[in-house]
Amino acid sequence: MRNMKITGSLAVAGAIAIGGIGLANAGGASAHSASDVIRQGCGSGYSVVKDGHRGIYKNGKKWGDVYLTYNATNGMNCVVTRKVAWHGTYTPTLARLDVANDGRGYVQDWKKYKYFAATKAYGKGKCVAYWGDIRPGWDARPHASAGRWTWGNCG
Repeated sequence: MRNMKITGSLAVAGAIAIGGIGLANAGGASAHSASDVIRQGCGSGYSVVKDGHRGIYKNGKKWGDVYLTYNATNGMNCVVTRKVAWHGTYTPTLARLDVANDGRGYVQDWKKYKYFAATKAYGKGKCVAYWGDIRPGWDARPHASAGRWTWGNCG
């Protein structure tokens, strides 16, 4: 689903706001490696782009990874947030993607998942920003997040 447009300082606040839901999580017991979750969350033909990976850490402990991928065949971008902490346990997991100047705002997948969250948007010829968030519960603090809320990977 599409939500509000992220700009300027609202990006950080928006990264922790609860919003709509994107793709269904097909994650299963085999969804452990980055390539597995990218294939299961995005489909075939997606590759991690330059500057398209961030580790998600809290107090020096790795909670997961967020990946920005692109499929040159269909012009789709896909963001996948892969859990390391609470892997195999249903906890709130966010994947968010914003495509510049598309007039629709960001797309996101944010609900309780065991392995990963994923969302897609058409972005051929456009700049994109991406974000991931992992938390142990909806009201839980702390949470851990990472990504890039500056425009990049344009074209």
